[in-house]
Amino acid sequence: MFDNIISGFSSILAIGPILGIIAGVIIGIIFGAIPGISAIMAIAIILPMTFYVDPIIGITMLLAVYKAGIYGGSISAILINTPGAAASFLTAQDGHALTKAGKAGKALDMSLFASVTGEMLATLVLILVAAPISLISLQAGPIEKVFLLLFAFTVIGSMAGESLPRGLLSCCLGMLFAMVGMSTITGAARFTFGYTELMGGFTFTPMLIGILVMPEVFNVIKRRLVPHHEMTITHSPNPADNRISFKEFRNVFSTILKSSGIGTFVGALPGLGSSTAAFIAYGEAKRTAKKPEEYGKGSVEGIAAAESANNAVCGSSMIPMLTLSIPGDDVAALLMGAFLIHGLTPGPMIFFEHTEIIYAIFAGFLITDLFLLVIARTGFKFFVKMASLRRYYIFPCVTVFAFTGAFTAGQNMDDILVLIAFTVMGYGMRLVGLNPAVFIIGFILTPFLEQNLDQAMSIVGTDYYLFFASPFSWVFIALSVFFVFSSMRVKRKTANATASAESKAA
Repeated sequence: MFDNIISGFSSILAIGPILGIIAGVIIGIIFGAIPGISAIMAIAIILPMTFYVDPIIGITMLLAVYKAGIYGGSISAILINTPGAAASFLTAQDGHALTKAGKAGKALDMSLFASVTGEMLATLVLILVAAPISLISLQAGPIEKVFLLLFAFTVIGSMAGESLPRGLLSCCLGMLFAMVGMSTITGAARFTFGYTELMGGFTFTPMLIGILVMPEVFNVIKRRLVPHHEMTITHSPNPADNRISFKEFRNVFSTILKSSGIGTFVGALPGLGSSTAAFIAYGEAKRTAKKPEEYGKGSVEGIAAAESANNAVCGSSMIPMLTLSIPGDDVAALLMGAFLIHGLTPGPMIFFEHTEIIYAIFAGFLITDLFLLVIARTGFKFFVKMASLRRYYIFPCVTVFAFTGAFTAGQNMDDILVLIAFTVMGYGMRLVGLNPAVFIIGFILTPFLEQNLDQAMSIVGTDYYLFFASPFSWVFIALSVFFVFSSMRVKRKTANATASAESKAA
């Protein structure tokens, strides 16, 4: 493994990959800091630009956008109390309280240092455990993989959104649209309705942009009368209030380590995501804090806990994707699509078929953290000004990038129609409460399920009891049932707590 890591660094330390990482970090910070544009939207917009470069350059650039975008969300959360994602909600509580006290610089510094530390620790875990896990997963056959994928669908569907039926329906819709076109197994045409243009199925990039990006443009149009928030930094006369000292960082370092561990563990579990990691880590840090009463009112330790946890998910969410072909969260699903577009099929064999590329990507993870620290720290005022641009400047550019990217994917005007159709569908999904990210995951994973199911049926023939002969099958069945019932219980408790709180307030 050590030789592979050295080889990966030698591949990544070239002009092309370094420039790609720098561009990805800058784009990610800007897009993450703009209220209304998340890391997942940034990746969807940038994805078509990576088609014409080497996979090492393209994928490391997307990963840089991902990591920097997660951090960038803390900028708007701290300065204007507008979290770009649920994971930044806790950062907004403590960070904006510090901003109002004239200590915005301290909050931003703590967010950056905690984010980079959490990401680097999770990346080291990824490098150390991904290859050994892939060796274990190679022992699984098609039957075990079928139940594993069914478990993944169940977890992702049950953990998405407030409604379990809507989460599962979103996943099933993605599976349905993935079946459009010619079957790779039987060669039969499915759901084409006589249109030869659909024989190849839906092109991934325009579908992705239509589902995830363009509906946000419509939401911005709906909110066009909402006042624009200017990002301003208020400074205390005391220089110590505008930076994090080494002593302050040392005092919260144990919290960062613990929260990074929580984020790494949560990120490695499919379907949970950065929001869950941030809330768990924040709650644990508050439980063991010396001054828990300060949490939510300007606690530097609270910012460190939330940011290190949600950023640690970036690296660990790649573990199930690379080893088991299961995206750890919605952004990992997009990155899985990017891997497939570049000819890299995630799964245990990727460590043996594309060893040099994978370890170059791992090295790029670590290099990205260093560039994020330097670029964010030195160019902070520039990023704040870029993120302060008014929406009517930003979203027309987003629309142009979306249509350009959709056409670039296949140089086909039909892809523009696909983009428009899925834009309408994506907007409609949001209106009825369906989850677009879960739809994307269902779309990506269905071909793997279909392929393994066909191989499993060939193995068992008419002896269907063989599906349940492996203990792994029963393990994944039990896990699926457990996740469904546990998520239903958690949602029921949350609803009861909300109802009781509302009744007391009334």
